[in-house]
Amino acid sequence: MSSPSATADATLKMPGARGGGRNLIAALTPANYIDSGQPVLDLPPLIEPEFEPPEFEPPKFELAGGHRPARRSFLAPVAPVVEPAPAGIIAALDIPELIEPVFAPAESAPFMGPAPAPPVAAPARWLASAGALLPAASRSRYVAVGSVVAIGLIAVSVELLGFGPFARARHYPVSAAPTDVALRLAYYQEGAQAGDANAELELAILYAKGTGVAQDYATAGTWFRAAANQGVARAQYDLGVLYERGRGVKTDLTEAANWYLKAAQAGYPLAEYNLAVCYTKGQGIRQDLPEAALWYHRAALQGVVQAMITLGAMYEKGEGVAASPVDAYTWYLVAGRRNNQAAARRAEDLFNGLPRLDQIRAEALASDVAASIHDAGPEAGEAVTGSADAKSAAPTH
Repeated sequence: MSSPSATADATLKMPGARGGGRNLIAALTPANYIDSGQPVLDLPPLIEPEFEPPEFEPPKFELAGGHRPARRSFLAPVAPVVEPAPAGIIAALDIPELIEPVFAPAESAPFMGPAPAPPVAAPARWLASAGALLPAASRSRYVAVGSVVAIGLIAVSVELLGFGPFARARHYPVSAAPTDVALRLAYYQEGAQAGDANAELELAILYAKGTGVAQDYATAGTWFRAAANQGVARAQYDLGVLYERGRGVKTDLTEAANWYLKAAQAGYPLAEYNLAVCYTKGQGIRQDLPEAALWYHRAALQGVVQAMITLGAMYEKGEGVAASPVDAYTWYLVAGRRNNQAAARRAEDLFNGLPRLDQIRAEALASDVAASIHDAGPEAGEAVTGSADAKSAAPTH
């Protein structure tokens, strides 16, 4: 984007503009209008590494001396086998010598019937009884369903407790960022490396502004892209600005318009305005004045003053919308109430030229529009600096 006057001139040179109307927006744009399309201000969580305990390997036991007991013939009585250990070890530890047990042949006993079954634990007995009641064809299905439910309960429990791969990632909000510039940079670098979208955005802003680090638009573009790919509308808008101005990346108006569109669809006011300008000029996208008017309207409802002025001019000249002095007066008036004196004067001139009935309609419409405008405040995750809200004045092309 170039300068404020360039935007006004570009807006005036719409198809169909004739005569003195070409200088209307230039006259309504104050000389001291500030370009806020410059990337502005605040980054991601470090995931603590999880360490798993080493696998437990059960100890191996061997008989003393490493010998196996001698084999013996079937049911033959065997004398005790003694495996002597070194005398020094036994004396030192006072451990008796290991004696293999001797098994004698069992004596015959009268037949007393089948041996009683061992007692079954209560839960196992209950499960066996319950299983017997189910049809044989359905048992496998019930077992499968029960297994799925059990696995689900375990997964939910692990998620709630935050173990292992389910451990919650740290977040890097602006409110927790250090005030020291160097520490703030390190804080956002750590978060960006961990993949936190807010940290990626704020780190990109630091590089774009050269805050605490050498200004580097290429690195800023890398982190803007990382955050933009995670759906951060502010990052998508700033990436579009870099592509339009060729900062850190090669100038690409089509790419710029694409990123403006993504951010505008997410409701970012400045992106809505820039996209409208792209549609007005056919810059990186098809020229479409009705579509431009739609995005100017959306940006104006979020407090972008330049969008209000441009929309007023479109209604006054009937470009992209049906000509309507009443609507033109309305948008000039709401812009004038936001300290744009040229717009306020134009609103007064239009009002004085309206019939009395149209004046009444204009006053009622202006009241409704003013009530529907919600000036965008400092965006979530961005520091409040105390300066004028960057979104209330749109960038220029």
